[in-house]
Order: sequence, then structure tokens, then C-alpha cells
Amino acid sequence: MADSATTPGAAGSGADHATPTAPDGGGTQLTWAFDDAPDPDPALLGGKGAGLVKMVGLGLPVPPGFVLGTPCGREVTGGGELPEALIAEVDARLAALEEGAGRRFGDDAAPLLLSVRSGAPVSMPGMMDTILNVGLTADGAAALREETGDASFASSSFERLLHGFATTVRGISGGVVEDALLDLPSGATAEDRCTAIFRLIETEGEAAGLGGFPDARGQLLESIAAVFRSWNSPRAAAYRRHKGIDEDMGTAVVVQRMVFGNRGEDSGSGVCFTRDPATGAAGAYGDVLFDAQGEDVVAGERDTLPLADLGERLPAVADGLQSVCDVLEQDARDLCDIEFTIEQGELWILQTRVGQRSGRAAVRLAVAFADEGVISEQEAVERVTEEQVTAACAPVFAEEAPADVVLGRGLACSPGAVVGVAATSVREAQERSEAGETVVLVRPTTAPADLPGLLASAAVVTGRGGRASHAAVVARGLDRPAVCGTGDLDVEDGDPLSVDGDRGLVARGALPLSKAEDDPTIKRFLEWQHAHRG
Repeated sequence: MADSATTPGAAGSGADHATPTAPDGGGTQLTWAFDDAPDPDPALLGGKGAGLVKMVGLGLPVPPGFVLGTPCGREVTGGGELPEALIAEVDARLAALEEGAGRRFGDDAAPLLLSVRSGAPVSMPGMMDTILNVGLTADGAAALREETGDASFASSSFERLLHGFATTVRGISGGVVEDALLDLPSGATAEDRCTAIFRLIETEGEAAGLGGFPDARGQLLESIAAVFRSWNSPRAAAYRRHKGIDEDMGTAVVVQRMVFGNRGEDSGSGVCFTRDPATGAAGAYGDVLFDAQGEDVVAGERDTLPLADLGERLPAVADGLQSVCDVLEQDARDLCDIEFTIEQGELWILQTRVGQRSGRAAVRLAVAFADEGVISEQEAVERVTEEQVTAACAPVFAEEAPADVVLGRGLACSPGAVVGVAATSVREAQERSEAGETVVLVRPTTAPADLPGLLASAAVVTGRGGRASHAAVVARGLDRPAVCGTGDLDVEDGDPLSVDGDRGLVARGALPLSKAEDDPTIKRFLEWQHAHRG
């Protein structure tokens, strides 16, 4: 994690755990429902699973589900198949979910739909995989259309499943999927898009000996295995190497009942931080998209709205979210990162964790929590790594850039000042970095596959996306200045740029720098650090 305040209880793969019996009464337990886990232990349940267990214990609105523990993850990523004992437990957990939901998994008339999400013991944002709407079939999508009266909702839900299953589970290139869609005639419907991806899965699956698109149970088991295996994806491995995360830790998997943010204008999804993760300022901070699912918020493909818009449109939901922020921050005694979905006016919390924060925010938050009496000065010092102190003390731009050199303005998503040269592709960023240049990655948006370019760059600028986009979250975790949502910039590879992550602007040429130690909060922290560390 970028912040030194690790998730409580996080440990390496060698942690000792109790070995309760499985739901059927025999053998060692491999899965835990959110409401029956004995302890919210991230080493066993992963960070996401532990957070869900904790939130259920706090009485917060969490869609029901269960966790497949990290021991299973280590076995599957080590080359094994899903153990038969695990499959039996999954079937038992499904039966319990069906009873609570009043719907049956695999029932085409009224399907119960699930999400399958990764959850490592420490935060690795965007580095592993998620599959949504698992359990939906063509007949189920037709029934969903009939049930809801919303053809767009049913078709988009099925297309999202098919696209995720094709690329994430079956490993079909995203480019191949897009080519299949581009081959459709103009005026193709949503159903035509679903049919094209479905046929691609069938064709590629038969050729590879994997079979066609499976039934609901087959979807679930293949999705679980794929999410476990995503621990070893190139981007996840590169992130672990960069952050020094234990390779043997493994990931858990969370299976959870779907709630839908794409059910109309009284629905939506968002990411909320209990305080500003870029600056440490007080007050809830985040992004929301109405009539959208969670992946739409972080993908950066759509311009998100500030949380203030939620208060204007759905004030009761906004009040409920603020109450959740208060409860979680008080429990964690730290900045919390919260993912939420609103389904037709009802708030659901999907995840919480101790939030990634920039180096400057890490210092300011540590001082703020100490001033509030939440933690001691000693703990404040211990929460901040030397790397974060270095980032907090890095130079900033002395003043606002002159108007005649400003190329664009966007959201100040991660603070800091960088003077470098533009790179408009991942490969260009890597090549220029290897040649010794300071690189600014300039992209329309970033995705997990762009991680090598982010690692090679000193700053990132995106034309689209908000404060919770992939680019913003990863940049904060890596202490890279980030400006998102600038719109199209007139930039070519090699152009000299200045990126001001504090003011949210990009300028041509090299702006003058000044020291950041003049910040009185940073000065106080350095005094505490000297007193407690010497």
C-alpha cells in the first residue's frame, strides 16, 4: 500500500488461522459468509473480504455474499484446479444466498446474479480482475428485460458479462472482441452486440477445447478460477515488485449478490474517500456516476460528477453515505476508501479499505488525526514512510503558470510538480525513461494494462476521468503527480511539459520550482519525526 497504515491484521502467507469445519460439517473450512466469519482477518479473507465482514458487523448496508480464502488462492495460482471441497462449499453458499434473495442462481425466469471480485490482503487497486453479472444467460437477459421493462438495462448487463467473460475468463484479446463488434453493420442493436461476443466465445472456446459459453454454474466456477489466476497477471506482478509486496501472499475471491447502479437516474455508482486523499483536507471527497456500474467510475472513460451532485439529486442517499463515512473512519481511525452503489434510491456499500494517499496527504492526515486526538504523535510518525516524507517535501511550482503557456486544466488528482517530456504511449514512456529522460505520460485515459507506462513516468495526465479513475488512484499510490479530465491536449512526444498536480494544470516548458518545506504542517511533522526518531 502507498500509505504506511496497513490494513489491520494484514500478514504474509504464513499466518496461523483457526480451521473451522466446512458448511457441510466435514473437513477444513475454505469459505466464509460475510455474517459468519469469526474475525475480519485480511491474511485469510483478503482486504476486501475482511472489510465486508467488518461492515456487516457494524450494521452497514452490504449485499450478502461469501469469501473464498487466500489458501485456495495460493493453491490455484500455484497451478492447481479448484479443489472439489471448495466447489462443494461454493454450492452450499449459493443455496444460502438463494434462500435470502428469493431468487435462484441459474434460473432463467428470475435469475440471481453475482459478482466475482479479487481481494488481496494488501491493496492492489485495479491490478486484478472482476467479473460482473455472473449467472446471466440469453434467456435470463430476456426475462430480465420483461421483469424490469428496461431493454437497455438487460442488454447492457448481458453485454458486460459477455465482454468480461471473453477477455478476463477465456483470455480472448480485447482487440479481437472489439474487431468482432466493428464488423457489425451500422445500426446494429445491443442484442446484435451480445450475439457477436457470444459467438466469438463459442468459436474461440471450441477451438481451444474449453467449450462454448457455459451455464450459470460453469460461469461462476470459471470466473472464480480466473480471478484467482489474475494474481499472476503481468500487471499485478509488476505492481507487487514495485511496491515490495510478498509474492506468496495470494489473493482471496469475493462472491457477492449483484446490486445495479444502471437502473435509471435514481441509481448510480461511486467512490468516496472520507477525506481528500490527494491533499488530506477534511470532508468527504469522491466521484459518482448516475445510471452506471462501478467499473464505469474507475475506467476513466466517462467524466464523473462530484459528490455534491449526489446531495442535490438524492439527498437522503447522500446523508446515508456521510453516516457510513463517519462510522468507517471512526472504526479505522484513518482515511477510508469506500465503493458504493445506489439501486433505485437504495444505498449499498461494496468495499472499504484504508485509502491510498499521496505523500503530502499522508503527512497532513497524520498530523490532523493527532490534532483531533485520534492517534498519538508517535503513531502519526509511524504511519508515514520515508518515501512519503520525501514526496511531501519535494519541490512545488512557485506560482500559477502564465496563461500563455497553459495547455490545459483538469482535476488536481495527485499533488506534486514535475518538469519532463511528453510520452503519448506506454512504449514511448518506457523508451524515454530508459534513455534517462523524465517522462510525463499523456493519455486519453489509463487502464491496468498501462501500468508499465505509469511506472516509467514521473507524472500522468489524462484527457478523461475523475478523482477515482484508474490514473488518479494509481498515481497517488505511486506518488506521481496526476491531472485528469483535461480534455484533448495539443501535445506530441518529446514536448517539454510542466505538470502541476496541486493546481490541476499542464503547461508548456519548464516552470520555476520552490521548496515545499515552507508548508507549516509539514514543518510540524518534521519536528515530531525528529523528536520521536532522532
